[in-house]
Amino acid sequence: MSPRLPTVTHLLALAIVACSPSDGQGDAVDAPTTQVEAPAPAAQAPPVSTEASDDPQFLFTNVDVFDGFASAVAKNMNVLVVGNAIKQVSSSPISAPAATVIDASGKTMTPGLIDMHQHVMLFLPEGTASYQTRWDDAAGGAKAIQGMNEHLLMKGFTTIRDIAGDPLDLAKAIDMGLLTGPRVYSSGGAISQIGGHGDWAGRNVPPELLNSHMDMTQRTQNSWSVSGPDEVTQAVRHNFRRGAAFIKVMGGGGVASEFDPLEIMGLAADEVARAVEIAADNGTYVATHAYHDASYNRLMDLGVKSFEHGFLVTEPTVERMASMGQDIVWSFQCAASVGTFGSYESMPGFFTHEQKLKGVRVGKGARNAAALMQKHDVFTISGSDYFTTETLPRVKDSITCEVEVGYTPAEALKHWTGNAGTVLKWSGPKDPYPTYQLGTIKPGAYADLLLWDANPLDDIEVILDEEKLDFIMKDGTVYKNAL
Repeated sequence: MSPRLPTVTHLLALAIVACSPSDGQGDAVDAPTTQVEAPAPAAQAPPVSTEASDDPQFLFTNVDVFDGFASAVAKNMNVLVVGNAIKQVSSSPISAPAATVIDASGKTMTPGLIDMHQHVMLFLPEGTASYQTRWDDAAGGAKAIQGMNEHLLMKGFTTIRDIAGDPLDLAKAIDMGLLTGPRVYSSGGAISQIGGHGDWAGRNVPPELLNSHMDMTQRTQNSWSVSGPDEVTQAVRHNFRRGAAFIKVMGGGGVASEFDPLEIMGLAADEVARAVEIAADNGTYVATHAYHDASYNRLMDLGVKSFEHGFLVTEPTVERMASMGQDIVWSFQCAASVGTFGSYESMPGFFTHEQKLKGVRVGKGARNAAALMQKHDVFTISGSDYFTTETLPRVKDSITCEVEVGYTPAEALKHWTGNAGTVLKWSGPKDPYPTYQLGTIKPGAYADLLLWDANPLDDIEVILDEEKLDFIMKDGTVYKNAL
């Protein structure tokens, strides 16, 4: 693999949306990188002096707070935001003379939502097939930023983990205030064997083009088709050079790819081991796409930490995952598996017959896998895995779907807030947003918060009604205020 590849021209998308204020970084706050079930915010929080601060301040009063971890809201709380961070959470009045006061009586505050399994560069109509013949990276970037603004940030997703794709220039432009969108933690291009789940080249692309990395999916740096540990080394290091926060490897077959039956193993053991080694050298971790017992167990042996999908695993594998506590995490994509893959007819029209048959198998296994993960209390995060023009508007179905398969509303929201924020901090020195915590309402967290005109812990369907989402703040900046 040659590292001398053209830089992705995502910034041609600049004309799509208006600019947003640039992200600021406040004073660092020491905060734990892992959290367990947390109680309601303490009523005796010490007062915080804001007199000398020139940063914008917001004081939310009389608000019911879901902190990202607890099983119920804390009633009638007060939350002070200074700059881009939460400074105080208290049941007692907070003195902040310079703050804009928002009376949030009757409202529920939650952290900004975090989608831990996104593919923003695949928002084009054909999904993984988009770059075979029709689109280039400029079109992909334009469509990506439009979707990230309209269907993610403006619906309450303040952070995403893009797990197979290269929106890294878009992320940089968002952080610089040139584009509007959520925070982005990206794996960079997914790393696959030739003929694996990350090989999205057309069937007739000859070997010399695959081996010289000249097919469009690799030229856009959305995926890498590699052979051997040395090419894995180059791909991983190139992703980190681009700004990746972690690495994604393909550990088995997939549905949205043409050449790989679900039963295969994906990258060889020495190839995965090389990716894990280099990620560890960079203080971060490896996530994997896989479905069945053999792949999950080999990947656990090799030190992979984030396990996507897994809808064909059996109970002994789940028990092993549970025994590892928060050393690993299972990532659930509920609506994409239970819904989109629920039947042959419901799957995307661009799938081949064979891909649709694979999807039916995955859809049937998803409910069973979710039940096993719940039974054994496996540490869980969630993501939509919704891409394409057709599915992106339904991203929030992935949250309500979890309640349909047995999780409580609080558990489902915890997957999309508190637990997600915990895993994002696994990126260590590769964390692009290291100053504060994410996914929680507490002092020392980024000021990413939502106000709902009802309590989604009482009725998860509230989150589907955009008129119930009154207020969106990301990084201390207000993007929606319908109060």
